[in-house]
Amino acid sequence: MAKYITFRFLSLLPLLFAVSVVSFSLAVIGEKVNGSIAVQKCAEDTSPTCVATIEKNLGIDKPLRHRFVSWFSDALQGDLGISNQTNGPVSELLLEGFWPTFSIVGLSLVLGVSLGIAVGIFSGTKPGGARDTVTSVLSTSFLATPSYVIGIFLSFLIATKLGWVNPTRYTPTEDGYFEWFKSIILPAASLALPTMAIIQRQLRSSMASALQSRYVLAARARGVSRNALVAKHALPNAMIPTLTVIGIRVAASIGITLVVERVFGLNGLGVILSDAVTNNDIPVIQGAMLLVATLVLLVNLLIDIAYGFLNPKVRLENG
Repeated sequence: MAKYITFRFLSLLPLLFAVSVVSFSLAVIGEKVNGSIAVQKCAEDTSPTCVATIEKNLGIDKPLRHRFVSWFSDALQGDLGISNQTNGPVSELLLEGFWPTFSIVGLSLVLGVSLGIAVGIFSGTKPGGARDTVTSVLSTSFLATPSYVIGIFLSFLIATKLGWVNPTRYTPTEDGYFEWFKSIILPAASLALPTMAIIQRQLRSSMASALQSRYVLAARARGVSRNALVAKHALPNAMIPTLTVIGIRVAASIGITLVVERVFGLNGLGVILSDAVTNNDIPVIQGAMLLVATLVLLVNLLIDIAYGFLNPKVRLENG
């Protein structure tokens, strides 16, 4: 298993480099389309001397390959440059927005995955029954409703009407874990409900199929109990395609958080990135894209490792 994990980790390195190239290239294209940041900083004084001076100070007067090597080597050391808008380190700005986003996405995945697996098993063990019909209707409803609409409804009902939480303020853990939990539970629930629905539908289908497979029918003929059939035989195989859905949903949740953060007025990565795009803040755009892509790649690594645990053939083929 150690060889398999090492192999999967090393396979991320060329992907990370490719992501860095794409992030840098898209930012440069945006710079060409929207105009040089040097021209913006010079404001009314657009003389060649002012523009040339700022371009030299920012290092954007050099050839693209030199700019990329310099940016990438600094990024490996945690230096993502200076924001054109705040004149502060990009890494500090992104770290500030990382924790609200990480808290929301992390809690939403814990809730969505755990509930999705539980409800998927609950409905998949008796497909076509009353409980399967009820859970399928609920899942379809959550899938058909955008996360921001769910967020608006939860904010109106739980925060405005009942007054249980503050819907527009992120509370760090330093102020108490309960207050932190209250500040992120609504946006996390907005993401968790569609996540639960997607996982439930996938696992329900996989579970129903696994329970009708030959190896499960053979185990049942040997007198294996129903709980053992589900837990030891059907569930591990049903979880393999479900893991793929979970990995895709993680990446989607990070993107959807942009809108959810706006609904709840939270200053997370999504808001920081959208503001950077609006203000043509190239260093922040590059840093945010690299950070988000790295997080998605790490999640995919964890999914691949989980594949190895559930399916020994994967370990043998790659380890």
